[in-house]
Amino acid sequence: MSNPLELGRVVTELLTNACKYTPPGGSIIVTVCATQPTAPDRVTLTVCNSGVEIPATVLTRVFEKFYRIPNSDRWQRGGTGLGLALAQKLVEQLGGEIRAESQTMQTVFIVELPTERAGEGA
Repeated sequence: MSNPLELGRVVTELLTNACKYTPPGGSIIVTVCATQPTAPDRVTLTVCNSGVEIPATVLTRVFEKFYRIPNSDRWQRGGTGLGLALAQKLVEQLGGEIRAESQTMQTVFIVELPTERAGEGA
């Protein structure tokens, strides 16, 4: 099973990011579910927030250390640009993958994790 401390930190970083960029009256939805029946040994965690769209031209950069999307912090909440880079590093240590998707005024972070680390289990 995944390390609960590392997993908790991933969730914290994703929720902190969602809270920072969701405007008043917006929504944040967190879901966890078993991945498709073809991969029953994996779970998927999604954090979806409304109100902000990440341009496709920079979507691949959001996990880079110190990268901040130009002009996206309209509420001037600041930050170092390390939260998503840390989340990615922790997800990879847990043997999983993380990606971001964005469309009309919505951003979704998708984390896929194995239910057991390689070499663990029966």
